[in-house]
Amino acid sequence: MPRSWNEIDWDADVPDFAEIVASRDQIVWSQVPVTEPALEPLLRQLAATHVNGGYLLARFRAVAYPDATAWYLSRNRFADYHFLRFFFSDAVVREGLRDLKIPEKPDDGSFEEQWAGSLCLDGLLAGLIVNGGAYKAFDGPAREAKAIATAAVEALTQNRFEDFRVDISHAPWTPWFHDIAWDITYVLTDLANAEVTVLCVTDTD
Repeated sequence: MPRSWNEIDWDADVPDFAEIVASRDQIVWSQVPVTEPALEPLLRQLAATHVNGGYLLARFRAVAYPDATAWYLSRNRFADYHFLRFFFSDAVVREGLRDLKIPEKPDDGSFEEQWAGSLCLDGLLAGLIVNGGAYKAFDGPAREAKAIATAAVEALTQNRFEDFRVDISHAPWTPWFHDIAWDITYVLTDLANAEVTVLCVTDTD
């Protein structure tokens, strides 16, 4: 069994450079369905307000990976491992998010990752709902948006907040984004289950 991403093996040796390089090609990704019903209200709001853009949602599970991967991710050293760059360049991920038009070899700096704690995610998604897109905004009270976002986060995390890492980018890092003011990508990494959920949103005026 490979080492978990949420349990540090303090006795494990630091992987050498050759192990790190080889490990990135040894991660085997499989797309898995996103089936949580509590996400539907959030997605309906995104579709209703981002009328000239839209959203993309997909989830992937690492069904096999070497110890070197777990060594870095369990220590929250995603940037040192260049995790997102190699995740998004994987053929399975690129096919699963084909509408995103991910470059075959994304640049390290294109995503502009910004780490955010999982405890803040419901507020961020509530703000996304309330602010809406270029021409459409949420027509309900903020408390309703907050409830929708809270239910979505509970469905995504099962309230296992300590098991999740959240990365965010406002960069138009693929041609799918409109590069105006409404580009955002959320990447939720479930360390306990070696799963990554990606939500991208864009719009234009």
